Amino acid sequence: MEVLFLCGIYPQPYKEEIFNNSKKGYQFAAQNLQEAIVEGFIQNEVNLAIVTVPFLSTFPLGYKKPIVKYKPSKFNGSVPTECASFINIPFLQDFGNTAERDVFKWCCSKSSGIKHIIVYSLSVNLIKIAINAKKTFNNVQLTVIVPDLPEFMGSNYIYRAIGLKKRNIKYIYENIHFFDNFILLSEAMAFPLKIIDKKYVVVEGIFNSISDVTEEFEFEKDTKTILYTGALSLKYGINKLLGAFSSIPNPEYQLVICGDGDAKELIQQAAVEDKRINYMGKVSYELILTLQKHADLLVNPRTPEGEYTKFSFPSKTMEYFASGTPVLMYKLPGIPFEYFNYCYTLENLTQNALALKISKILSSPLEERKILGEEASIFILGQKSAKIQVGKIIELMNKN
Repeated sequence: MEVLFLCGIYPQPYKEEIFNNSKKGYQFAAQNLQEAIVEGFIQNEVNLAIVTVPFLSTFPLGYKKPIVKYKPSKFNGSVPTECASFINIPFLQDFGNTAERDVFKWCCSKSSGIKHIIVYSLSVNLIKIAINAKKTFNNVQLTVIVPDLPEFMGSNYIYRAIGLKKRNIKYIYENIHFFDNFILLSEAMAFPLKIIDKKYVVVEGIFNSISDVTEEFEFEKDTKTILYTGALSLKYGINKLLGAFSSIPNPEYQLVICGDGDAKELIQQAAVEDKRINYMGKVSYELILTLQKHADLLVNPRTPEGEYTKFSFPSKTMEYFASGTPVLMYKLPGIPFEYFNYCYTLENLTQNALALKISKILSSPLEERKILGEEASIFILGQKSAKIQVGKIIELMNKN
């Protein structure tokens, strides 16, 4: 099997540079999932190549450089990676973009069998390249990984105001039939995409256990640390977490938050008013993994309110579970039910209920909390590894 991964992954040699140049919008979750996908194909011994148009915010507000241009590299020293060059300025990203040239070059390579192009996300620029390749080469099959439905994907407010997002959504739904296989993050996605069951498989996420915790960090002694890492969006319940924590009078508790987003100023203000709140800002993924291992409780305050929750699987769920630290979250409809056997859950959506639950968990015996965290880690490492989850993708591709 020959596979091309058409995606937005940050090339390994340039990840630190991209992180340092990103003023906002560095895609931790997308990067981690894409790396896990690549690792899964490597472990399943599939002949893989990568063409990437890195997922970046635009110059000058989101990224420090107007031109993106990186040399070819190899993922883990083995997977050839071509990074498209392009102008990273709003409305100019397609000018001079070399991604389609790189994809067509791969399609023209010597072997004559079926060639599989896997597209990461329903990003219009990537979708168009893949469809053009299928129209041009009769031995190309297309698979798309759908982390978000197009109507729930983030976009610049200017794009929305002038109707570009609406136009892109229309294009995606009108051309989705060109794809032969679909990898969905939740079962509910199949209905709006109008996919028959033989053409898709649900892979809610992948934990790449290759990642090692190398950072050193210790929280303050004689404290119990509640940790949140990830996107700081108001719709994800950050304000509820802040309010719940501040209503808990225990001076031994501290709330640590890492990330960036529209709730940043709210968190900074809360940290001024409550000295037990520590906002660490945007930190490296390696440090995030370290913090997760050393915290006492990991919290995801996203509630099941809103239609989008049934179409999404919070990527931090696997990270949290794998850390071995106990997790508290709501029963979101996009999360397979089996996960709720390995964490603390909450059904009452009030701020007071969240505060009471946090206090109850941290007052419970340490051994009880450790056992739950360890069971969650065993579950993720044993059943949701890169090799196992990507194996489901390969099985579907071989069927069709």
